[in-house]
Amino acid sequence: MKRFLLPILALLGVLPLAAQQNATPQKAPIAAADRIVATINGETITSGELDLLYSRLGTQMRDGYEQSGGKEAFLENYLRKRLVIQEAIKASFDKKPDVQAELAAARESALFDRYIRDVVAAPVVTEKAMRDYYDSHKSEFAVPEKFRVRHIVATPAPGAVMNSSGNKAQNESEAQAKIARIQGELHTDPRMEAQSINPEARRQAVVNAFAQKAAQYSEDASAPKGGDLGWVTKGQLDPTFEEAALNLPVGVVSGMIKTQFGYHLILVEARKAGGTASFEASRARIREALMAEGAADVMQSVTKLTNELRGQSKISIHPENITDDTN
Repeated sequence: MKRFLLPILALLGVLPLAAQQNATPQKAPIAAADRIVATINGETITSGELDLLYSRLGTQMRDGYEQSGGKEAFLENYLRKRLVIQEAIKASFDKKPDVQAELAAARESALFDRYIRDVVAAPVVTEKAMRDYYDSHKSEFAVPEKFRVRHIVATPAPGAVMNSSGNKAQNESEAQAKIARIQGELHTDPRMEAQSINPEARRQAVVNAFAQKAAQYSEDASAPKGGDLGWVTKGQLDPTFEEAALNLPVGVVSGMIKTQFGYHLILVEARKAGGTASFEASRARIREALMAEGAADVMQSVTKLTNELRGQSKISIHPENITDDTN
């Protein structure tokens, strides 16, 4: 066997490099749903898994996330939840009999709910009914413009928050002078003038420079995150601040902006255009609305099904064995 392999290995050694490279199998591209969005102590979460978890949220909770960071905010909370779950499993808490009983009950409840939703209620919540609802309630699926914004703020005492550098403004003139100084530092930062790189890389360079100054100098709770206020929509911020942000091009640092909170420099990191959520993205919300509208019909179907199943099944009840925990 070795004698047979040696000539082949020798032949490979004299092949042109390009031929050897062509012989190397190419890796198939990773599907979008399989891309990893987070890893927690070796446990991975893919984009598809995150989408599924997000789609299971109720309308009110999902709307809340949409107003405060969307899937990124949800992912952060989910990571914290998974950390606690990992800790519980590490301590074998999931093996306790009472916990096992609750897990079994939760599984049973989820199976019942999904069967009612997807099978029993199917004649009520039909594909056509969902399409008709979507077409006649377009305003419910409006998606407002979003922008991701960072800021650096100097707040005259007593409202100023101690930052990482340990300095904070004491009065109006100090706050203005501080912002002017930071503005000067940003203007001389070489990352702000990186003309030799592509637009996206230049934008990221500006964001990095601004975030560094925010972490160093800003006087509010967003400083450790580089002044990041997350994704916001119109109406969520101070009106003066918001007007300045809405009129800023992406990747351009504002001049000094005064609001009721102090003096700011603002950077809009990115924007997402408004529009209408697609039918597919709105399925969960539509189903929830139709289930609520047709609740009486769904309950009638559930009652009919359980009556039929009860009549077809062999059931025996032993009331003498039912304990009364109130005594």
